[in-house]
Amino acid sequence: MLLSQEVDRALAPTLTVHENLTAGLLLREHAAFFSPRRNRQRAQDMLRRFEIDIDPNALVAQLSLFEKQVLSLARAVATDASYIILDEPTASFDKEETAHFYRIVHEMTASGIGIIFISHRLDEVLDLADTVTVLRGGRVALHANRADITKERIVSAIAGGNLEIHPHESQARVGQSILDAQKLNYGPRRRPLNLHIDAGEIIAIFGNLGTGKTSLAQTLFGLRDPYTAQISGEQRTIRSAQDARAAGIALVPEERRRQGVWLNESILTHFSLGSRGIIHNRAEREHAEQVTRKYDVQVSSIDQTPAQLSGGNQQKVSIGKWDALATTLLVLDEPMKGVDVVSRESIIRRIEERASSGVAVIYLTQEPEEALRIADRVVLLDNDGPRWDRPAAGLTIADLLNPDPATAEPHHTSGKTNR
Repeated sequence: MLLSQEVDRALAPTLTVHENLTAGLLLREHAAFFSPRRNRQRAQDMLRRFEIDIDPNALVAQLSLFEKQVLSLARAVATDASYIILDEPTASFDKEETAHFYRIVHEMTASGIGIIFISHRLDEVLDLADTVTVLRGGRVALHANRADITKERIVSAIAGGNLEIHPHESQARVGQSILDAQKLNYGPRRRPLNLHIDAGEIIAIFGNLGTGKTSLAQTLFGLRDPYTAQISGEQRTIRSAQDARAAGIALVPEERRRQGVWLNESILTHFSLGSRGIIHNRAEREHAEQVTRKYDVQVSSIDQTPAQLSGGNQQKVSIGKWDALATTLLVLDEPMKGVDVVSRESIIRRIEERASSGVAVIYLTQEPEEALRIADRVVLLDNDGPRWDRPAAGLTIADLLNPDPATAEPHHTSGKTNR
């Protein structure tokens, strides 16, 4: 059984907790009669075993993500699963939920169920695992018993043995402020973020799954709670994507196929954003051809659609469509997700070119190599909020993956105080 963040795919949201929990048992038992009362009692007994306080009569659609995850675990145990694959199951949990989830996992392993636990969180891996395997580039970089390895050895395997990465040549124009946002809220139970960025500066926001990177990106683009900031020297309140656009802010979302491109619209349409109509004139076609060359989009014609392109070329379209519109701030959420190595370097060069033109860039990623390759500064996020904000020069992969608890900065992060 596979249990991942996409837990809704494994549950029937319109059925109750007890119906989801016992469906497999009823099928296996070939039950001729269905007794709701008996079914609820069986479900309650299973939930009590794992100290799960959920109403058996509640609809699954009404449950929190944590409740859905533990319900899926309980159901796997009830149906005698021998092995369970957990793919980043705690990514969105708070501390109490995570500790409870760990207790359930420990009880399952003690009862003889094998667990494959996929995680980016090193402390989690070291706390739970009996053996550890590190995958890098689709190959096994490390496989060892937990007792025989250290966190530093895991970090080295993740980094391919190279813990130092030289950052790019900065184009930051110190003193030419693009955005200054104080006490930026980007999620419940998280410390707010003070964020300052200058023209031409590239800030990498680094954090594992569940640290709120996507929430932060969406907040900056006006898709979540409103915020007020100094943008290019003018105080603005961003309440919507339209407000963000008017301020020259652009967002390249993580899920490009769902949010970043229109799969069945032409490259010409993407690169003509801001035009007055859907019938494109010669000037718009020439502009689209120019952007296509600039971003090295591999197409035979600008009349092709993203659906016909590779993932790397789709991402170039997702970024390139903002070429004439991102005049102040370009926000990129995991821009290298599913992008091949060749396309990555091409995209990085385009991002650096945007910075050299004076556009500020916020680059959100959970890949330490990317953060240190492209950033002038790095903001480290943990589950509780911003941890620190530092110049990228001198940082190593180990600083990001294995931060010293003693180095956490208690104040809100602000680029102004770190330069």
